[in-house]
Amino acid sequence: MKNKKLSLIAVFIVGIMLIVTGCGNSGAKSSADNNSTSGSQKPIPVRFGVDASAFSIEFQVANAKSYFTKNGIQPQLVNFSYGIDTINAALADQVDVGLAADFAALSRFNSGDLRLLSFLNTGKAENTKYVARDGITSPEQLKGKSIGVARATVGEYALARYLEKYNIKSNEVKIQGFTSTAEEIAAFERGDIKGGFFGGVDLDKVVQTPGAKVIGTQADIPFQSRGFLIVKDKLLKEKPEAAKKIILALDEAAKFINANPEAAAEIDANVIHAPKDGVLRSLKDSTQDIRLNDDDVKQLQDVYDYATKNNLIKGGFNLKDKIVTDPLKQSLPSKLTYNPDNFK
Repeated sequence: MKNKKLSLIAVFIVGIMLIVTGCGNSGAKSSADNNSTSGSQKPIPVRFGVDASAFSIEFQVANAKSYFTKNGIQPQLVNFSYGIDTINAALADQVDVGLAADFAALSRFNSGDLRLLSFLNTGKAENTKYVARDGITSPEQLKGKSIGVARATVGEYALARYLEKYNIKSNEVKIQGFTSTAEEIAAFERGDIKGGFFGGVDLDKVVQTPGAKVIGTQADIPFQSRGFLIVKDKLLKEKPEAAKKIILALDEAAKFINANPEAAAEIDANVIHAPKDGVLRSLKDSTQDIRLNDDDVKQLQDVYDYATKNNLIKGGFNLKDKIVTDPLKQSLPSKLTYNPDNFK
């Protein structure tokens, strides 16, 4: 009888242990399942418009180094000639994200649901040079000549300011607009145009043209454009987490570029099919950063004021309404120092 009682007690204890162990395993399994689910959220598909120059290098590096994927973005990069083309594509719902220089972005803000999230990059004004040919040695000699410009880009703004600097009216020159840098370079080499602004690897090409001569730079204006990250408002509403993830990925890319310019130049050169040395030289003279400060917005406001006054773009909107700061504030708060109260 005593042995029978001991056996029953032993069976009872073993049963309790099995139940407790089972509950523990079940809880652990449930926790593991939850962690697995949260860690394997589906990446957000985003279409990025990129241009055919080093201007888009942060996008190219973020893609090549898998920073987009790491931050939960499934990227699709779509190639265009200029930054303005990526903005036009966004307006046509061909891409979700683009990039553009200040003037180009401002020229499209009255056309649709575009929003500006952050600064991307800038260069040095003295590195964008005005190259002329056929005996032209000064800006004043451009009067009556055919000159080139990248159509609908910041080049139009820079050219207007440059001509004004030397008291040349727009109707005193024959301005030809081009839809790609390759077209403008070819026109310069043929002699169809006698001058234009060129920088980076494009400058390397045009100065080889017989009779080519550098007669000025954008520092003469003075002006240096700044590039900005532009997204569709639709993306912010339909995929609210995407913007923060994009900013984090691009910030990683900017840090990589600044720390490893040669490796970054090689990545970009392979994508845009340009000489690595030319891309590297451009990088060393540029600033890559994901941020937004008062100086960035002041430049936008200054360009807007001049461009609308001189009928280069349509106005009719408040710049502050086009700037969305929440994604940058939530992802990289220290990089947001822009204060809307400092602007009208």
